[in-house]
Amino acid sequence: MGYGIRIRRNRRRRFRINKRRAVMFLVAVIGIIIGVAAAIGGTVYYIENKPTKLRAEVNAIADIPVITDFVPEKTMERPGEQRKIKYIVIHETGNAGRNADAASHNNYLHTKAGSQKKSWHYTVDDREIYYHIPDNEIAFHAGDGLAQDGGNQNGIGIEMCINPESDYEQTLRNTAKLAAMLLKAYDLPLESLKKHEDFSGKHCPDILLSEGRWDDFVAMVEAELRAE
Repeated sequence: MGYGIRIRRNRRRRFRINKRRAVMFLVAVIGIIIGVAAAIGGTVYYIENKPTKLRAEVNAIADIPVITDFVPEKTMERPGEQRKIKYIVIHETGNAGRNADAASHNNYLHTKAGSQKKSWHYTVDDREIYYHIPDNEIAFHAGDGLAQDGGNQNGIGIEMCINPESDYEQTLRNTAKLAAMLLKAYDLPLESLKKHEDFSGKHCPDILLSEGRWDDFVAMVEAELRAE
């Protein structure tokens, strides 16, 4: 009788030990699977979002001068963080004051914008283009913070001047040439051309949207792409 009880107890003890071992093994396997999945996911995310290599610098696009004057790095408007370029984001400055041209907005970025997260990559008027922040760095122009796949995180911001003494139609043509150059340089489809409105809902570029001319502008960019 005592011998039979000991056998049953030993069997139960071995069962509990084997059960614990099986559970520990299962936990270890699950941990390995989770770790591998996380590593693969991280690798895929990095590959898909690897920072874009910066294009070669240019001094002109067609006959439009491009003036490179980068704002200081490691500031609020230019943190210097590189990212993958996915969009070209079109804006209008909303500044209808006299002499509010590209040079004036460049001066603003260098002297008055440093206390806030407000910046963009290019300003275009009817005569020239100012290049403020490298294309492959984050800037704060789309009103969507640092949302993944957002305008700030992945978009090149272009501001078009609307000052009254400038030729707005020429500014549009200059911007179309710049946008086409950037789309081609970074191997982006025409669908990557976006409005500020697409990211934050702000009615911008205001004149283009108010006059129902966004599709016309996209057609201008497409024509420039075909001409190259």
